[in-house]
Amino acid sequence: MVVQKEADVIDFLVSSGALRFGDFTLKSGRKAPYFINTGGFDDGEKITRLASFYAQHIVSVGLSDVDAVFGPAYKGIPLCVSTAMQLYAHHGVPMGFCFNRKEAKTRGEGGQYVGKPLEPGMRIVLVEDVVTAGTTLREVVPVLKNELGVLVEGVVLLVDRDEKGPSGKSATFEAREELGIAVSSIVTIHQIISYLSKPNSSGFVIDSELSQRIVEYRAEYGVQ
Repeated sequence: MVVQKEADVIDFLVSSGALRFGDFTLKSGRKAPYFINTGGFDDGEKITRLASFYAQHIVSVGLSDVDAVFGPAYKGIPLCVSTAMQLYAHHGVPMGFCFNRKEAKTRGEGGQYVGKPLEPGMRIVLVEDVVTAGTTLREVVPVLKNELGVLVEGVVLLVDRDEKGPSGKSATFEAREELGIAVSSIVTIHQIISYLSKPNSSGFVIDSELSQRIVEYRAEYGVQ
């Protein structure tokens, strides 16, 4: 069942061109018939709307009292900045933001992190676009927790692809178990497919050929 707020997100993913169907090779190496590209949110209107969904979700799951919203480089950079702006503008939450550099800066102020300084005991929420196999979370979360002493109170995804991780269980389940973090998504791929498989307000409907390709892909990689 897709409620209105989820339908609004899916409509936005379609209208912005961030949700695409075709043939895509993912970071995990999987060949997929659909792809969510948050790099498509390339102007002020789109990134503002996107951030409003993140901010609303952070508030709804009770994470608006943490110290900062963290975005892994590179796609997480505009996500964390714009989400912090929306949290303040529409929810009155003056949350900090922080993101990492791929390589530590050796001149000027130096360091590997930009934004609110990360200190031991600080509580953060991490924003991510999608989780397929959980690779980014496995790279970033241990550094934040073990090396910096930061408390990752939760991870908020735009889309959970509901796919298998290395153990065969869902990648988000594995992240919760292995990394000890709470993971929630604004929408899931099941909700997206269900909504777009019949007439809807986005104007796009999955046809029979695409539907069959999705079924075959999910039979191999999906978590039912």
